[in-house]
Amino acid sequence: MILIDTIGEPATLELMAEECVELAHACLKLARYERGENPTPKTKDECIQSVTEELADVWVTMGELTQVDWWDSPMFNIRCNNKVKRMRERLSDGKHSISCK
Repeated sequence: MILIDTIGEPATLELMAEECVELAHACLKLARYERGENPTPKTKDECIQSVTEELADVWVTMGELTQVDWWDSPMFNIRCNNKVKRMRERLSDGKHSISCK
């Protein structure tokens, strides 16, 4: 808990929000590159590097947040499993298709 011990829980939550926004922007940039509909000056490798960099920041910050008192790891696992189940149900309803490259 080096981060939380140093900057506190509220600042760590703010950091998580910031990192999530940066990850969202990096993902959107990569999607733009992949679609080619809205050109970006970044190369595919640069876009991928940005996504992995921001994902690592989110992952590290999430690891810090798992140490706070209100974090309920079993409940988190239940919520994750429920969300995966719901996603699978939505994708199998016939309205969506998944293709692999």
